[in-house]
Amino acid sequence: MTDAVEILDLLGVGFGPANLALAIALRESADAADAGFKAHFVERQPQFAWHSTLLLPGAQLQVSPFKDLATMRDPTSSYSFVNYLHQQNRLSAFINMEANIPSRREWSAYLTWAARRMDDVVSYGEDVLAIEPLGAADVAQLRKSGAAVPAAQAGEGVRILRVTTQRRGESGTTVRLARNVTVGVGGIAQIPPALLPVYPASPWTEAARVIHSSTFLPSLAAIEPQLSATAQRRLGRASPASASHWPLRLAVVGSGQSAAETSLHLRRTFPSAHISLIFRASAIVPSDDSAFVNAAAFDPDRTDAFWRAGTQERADWIKEYKRTNYSVVRSDVLNALNQVLYDQQIEHEAPWPGADGPSEGTFVLRSNTQVDSSRLVGEGDEQQVELTLSSTKPDADSTSHTERFDLVTLGTGFARAPSCMKFLEPLAPHFPALDPEAERRRAELGFPGEDESLDSRRATLDAGGDAAEERLRERVRGISRDYRLVPYASPAFHSSGSASASGISSPGSSASSVTLEDSSSIAREVPGAFEPGVYVLGGNEQTHGLSDSLLSIVAWRAGELTESLLARKSAAARREAVSSGITADGQTPLAPTSNGQAGYFPQKAAPKSGGIVKPLLDRIDSALRI
Repeated sequence: MTDAVEILDLLGVGFGPANLALAIALRESADAADAGFKAHFVERQPQFAWHSTLLLPGAQLQVSPFKDLATMRDPTSSYSFVNYLHQQNRLSAFINMEANIPSRREWSAYLTWAARRMDDVVSYGEDVLAIEPLGAADVAQLRKSGAAVPAAQAGEGVRILRVTTQRRGESGTTVRLARNVTVGVGGIAQIPPALLPVYPASPWTEAARVIHSSTFLPSLAAIEPQLSATAQRRLGRASPASASHWPLRLAVVGSGQSAAETSLHLRRTFPSAHISLIFRASAIVPSDDSAFVNAAAFDPDRTDAFWRAGTQERADWIKEYKRTNYSVVRSDVLNALNQVLYDQQIEHEAPWPGADGPSEGTFVLRSNTQVDSSRLVGEGDEQQVELTLSSTKPDADSTSHTERFDLVTLGTGFARAPSCMKFLEPLAPHFPALDPEAERRRAELGFPGEDESLDSRRATLDAGGDAAEERLRERVRGISRDYRLVPYASPAFHSSGSASASGISSPGSSASSVTLEDSSSIAREVPGAFEPGVYVLGGNEQTHGLSDSLLSIVAWRAGELTESLLARKSAAARREAVSSGITADGQTPLAPTSNGQAGYFPQKAAPKSGGIVKPLLDRIDSALRI
């Protein structure tokens, strides 16, 4: 095991668009440069990649190219998509194209271009094993010996976080210390319970008969030799398959964009196969990308409105706007599906070799159909997946039937809740959002069965004002407006610390939007205060809106996070100046390592534009002097 040289202001877990946009915002921040802000990011993939497993031919981006890594935060940024096109000498050519949405391939190239410019602050090929809390005594012990120390327990004061990673293919580990972490690792494949018995334990490496869209292309490449061998053996000739003896039977489960795209790809890859698109709904629905709905669902100021709304109103909005992103398909892909279905009805032989003619295979939509159970049957190249299917129609016969398929592809979405991430388990006793015993702990702290009903919100507002209502939101939701998990040891659960709410707003937002917690002012008031910030990005649709997991707000959110992190650094610096555990500049005399280096953001930065960060820091500084 190795130990980190220093204490980082931020350790980012994952280096997809969310943390990449944050890294860019920090690099372009004059205030971050002036403060000597130190950040580093770790990523499990060996190099930057964005949805590489679904980089299918002809696939298009699903949002405006202006919703890139920087434009919504700073239109003059050199990390914008427009500047990327300019740097690649393709700007005029892009403008001249009829389509105004780039391909997914080009967007991936843009993100990779931006990520390469940030190579000095990211370590690739590292899996995060655990994020653990350390108390003041732990830090003191580290200063003296550099030895490993146990994590702080619930109820103890927590000063910093210890992040342990392991490079793939290596036995050693790297330990980094950080005052804040941002978790932006994307979603985890969501497998329907009925298909769990046949889903592989190692989907990235197994040649499996069931694959999820999250590993679609590599998993398909792994199983394709077996499928091709099976097709050749069953067909036994070069002539088209007969309707009673298809060489391959393939199934796709789902009715969203990924299910539709993988269906078309399978059709192109295995033209003689029989392909069933299985979904519970009565029809495949087009996505709503109209201007009014986009503004209502995805504009940055809607995050504030969503945050301030009550439980029922947020649930209604999510239900209403799901048609923008969930179980829906872009119109161009829908048209392609419909073309396939229509063309296979045309009875006309090809007049010449190479001419268009009838397809060998067939494609069918299996609407109002659900998978009840699954099992693997057969061995080797003849192994198949047996699905038990039934109707979802309320008045249908309850009788089910079984069908066998050579391959089942799942377009069933992703789970994004932080409680799904194993490396956060050591923090569970400290955060209700991670704690399986959260209801009991809330009751012990004096908040049993609390909710955000209108009556509850009114009573809280009348009793304690806006600050009290904000604490109610944080207690019930387990997260703050600026994307930090709310610990038990915080003002939200200790009313005596409610004065620590700063009420500072994000740029361009309405009042009382982003709550930036002044940790130093609460550290002596809340027993066992949890001082580090644990920011979760992409798993907050229920609290921050549908845009949280999408590209729509990554740039704007990066600006909000930058302000929050800088405010916390200012508070931490003053707190540490009077602490004997860590020196004021954050350095610790631990033994240096070869692979635990942190990335520094350069001191040189663009001239300050007079934003709200400096006044924000001044307000915190003044508060600390009181």
